[in-house]
Amino acid sequence: MSGKRVHFAGIGGIGMSAIAQVLHRRGWQVTGCDLKPSSVVQKLQESGIPVWLGHDPAHVRECDLFVYTAAIHEDNPELIEARRNDVQVLRRSQALGMLLEGHKSIAVTGTHGKTTTTAMVASILEAAGLDPQVLIGGEVRRYGGNVRLGQGEYVVVEACEAYDSFLDLYPYAAVITNIEAEHLDYYHTEERMLQSFQQFVSQVNPQGVVVTWADDQRSIGLCEHARAKVVKFGTSNEADYRVVQSGSEGVFLLEVRARKAGEIRLQVPGAHNMLNAAAAAAVSLELGVSYSAVREGLEGFDGVQRRLEFVGQARGVAVYDDYGHHPTEIEATLRTLRPRVKKRLVVAFQPHLYSRTRDFWHQFAQVLADGCDALVLVNIYPAREEPIPGISSTGLAEEIRSRRTTLPVALADTPERAAEVLLQMIREGDTVLTLGAGELDRTARLLLQLLGGAGSA
Repeated sequence: MSGKRVHFAGIGGIGMSAIAQVLHRRGWQVTGCDLKPSSVVQKLQESGIPVWLGHDPAHVRECDLFVYTAAIHEDNPELIEARRNDVQVLRRSQALGMLLEGHKSIAVTGTHGKTTTTAMVASILEAAGLDPQVLIGGEVRRYGGNVRLGQGEYVVVEACEAYDSFLDLYPYAAVITNIEAEHLDYYHTEERMLQSFQQFVSQVNPQGVVVTWADDQRSIGLCEHARAKVVKFGTSNEADYRVVQSGSEGVFLLEVRARKAGEIRLQVPGAHNMLNAAAAAAVSLELGVSYSAVREGLEGFDGVQRRLEFVGQARGVAVYDDYGHHPTEIEATLRTLRPRVKKRLVVAFQPHLYSRTRDFWHQFAQVLADGCDALVLVNIYPAREEPIPGISSTGLAEEIRSRRTTLPVALADTPERAAEVLLQMIREGDTVLTLGAGELDRTARLLLQLLGGAGSA
């Protein structure tokens, strides 16, 4: 289908930009639009993809295909124009499904760890010489972006469960990293969310494999109706692929069906990343990849941007940035970083979505009250949502103070202001962590500039 023209409404999204880049490299005429400039938009433009700011019906009049994100509403002028002109219209997830046709696809989903696990699987397949194509929801350092266009039979994708997006995929193999209540603005109940996961699992090719977490009964239970083979990873004795932690950071023994496979030394820290690595190892070994390639791929994996990323150091202050935006993710990040902290752990957190802040209000308050030594809360990043009465960073600050009255808590209305507040708050020897799925990576880099340092590449 090369040579056809496709327009992406909301092309600056991490998932949309990945699909756009793949189609561009396959010979499609790709255009796009977004509401505001960003580093992603700039990279797309530099690669030769025209991107306009703002939506205009004229953008789609010569298109063969129109792709849009969940943030695009039915009254969007481009969507209306595409339908009026009988242009083929696909949601982002449907376009991703189209890309997978004719390939053996490995889809990684779950509440936490999708991006890192997807990148780990890709690294293993690269080490095995399988030259995979990869579409991922984060910036992988060795790719210089979120896409790898390989020529092999495998396509590795991050399969997002939000809005039932992953139900547009019919993968050959799948990984379920873990299951926890999330995206309740759409699902409303955890039961409804689990039903979607069950449906996704049932869509995995019967000749393939489903990898799920042995330490969680929900993850095991939703695989009962899988048509594909089911294998489990985890730390329990029930795991087919078992993590046995050593005393050294990032080092673990991998047992395969109760037999020692070997020791693996990760560059990325944290017990959660050992589980991510075991999941990646499991799906790879089940697909016939050698253990030596698994080990090489995992030990050579140096992480994904915004996943406990070391941004830089200046004036004795170390600065890290992380994408964590769910209480469980935040707790894991704080626990992993704590051993590296010499004096105080100063956190700047930007809640992502009013609905998520409401749904996990008490959990956010508790994990932040327990996990940091000083805190800056930034105004909620709304993404696609309108404000919810009574839900604000100011209110969350009050809830946190009620749980730990001695914790210094400050407020900032913008990421830029957060950097200024942090500058006044920090002391030599402190460790700073910026947290959230919004814009706080800007805060981390601006803080380093204010301190007179330079961020890492």
